[in-house]
Amino acid sequence: MWRESLTLWKLSLVHNPLPVTVVLLLLVFLNLLTFLPPFSLMAVLFNYYILFAYVVFASKKFLECGGDTACFESNIRVNPFKALFSYLPETIAVLIAQFLLTLLAFVFALVVFSVGGVWSVLKPLLGGGEVSWTGLLVSVLLALFVYFSVVTSFPMFFGRAMLRGKGFSGTLRSFITSLYAEISWRTMLSWEYIKSSFVISLIALGFFLAHLLVAVLPPLIVVAPVLTFVTLHLLYLFGTVSVFRLLRS
Repeated sequence: MWRESLTLWKLSLVHNPLPVTVVLLLLVFLNLLTFLPPFSLMAVLFNYYILFAYVVFASKKFLECGGDTACFESNIRVNPFKALFSYLPETIAVLIAQFLLTLLAFVFALVVFSVGGVWSVLKPLLGGGEVSWTGLLVSVLLALFVYFSVVTSFPMFFGRAMLRGKGFSGTLRSFITSLYAEISWRTMLSWEYIKSSFVISLIALGFFLAHLLVAVLPPLIVVAPVLTFVTLHLLYLFGTVSVFRLLRS
């Protein structure tokens, strides 16, 4: 499952150069606009749309091809406008659902960190005081738990929305109801999904760590949206592939 996802990810990026190049240039341009106050809000909103538009497009094409790789490779080769706006209602629905569930994920993280005593560890760490190494280890483990909880669930929610949802309302409803849908939890409890999700999550973690390098070296800030795009594209395309394979098996 993870191998197929990586293959499709590569095909959709390398073998579809024109739309991908346009997406990356737009993301870099919009990222620069965020530093100009008159345009910052509009740039941020359109930036998020571009980030998810191509992901939705590629995922929908995979499903329309019934999981056939050759069909997928030929069907994603379209002009940039079609790649970004063919599924406009679905993309907007994904953005709204993603925002709502991200807020819920923050609440989940706050509860986990509060119960685990993470704040009591961070306070002396940030203040230069003595730090409990046991507490620090527990805090790191809790942070990894929250990370893998989100990274393994959100792609699957997205995949279910792509498979089951149609249009704005159907996609929004399918994404949000994945939180408690029995079929979603059955998917997450599949050993094949857990194993593949772990591999994909580790690769995504590598991209996230690369963002730290960008933060340390300001001149590289221009590549930040590129890293974000390839990471989200990998995670959410994997979610679509895994849900399709597990629910159709």
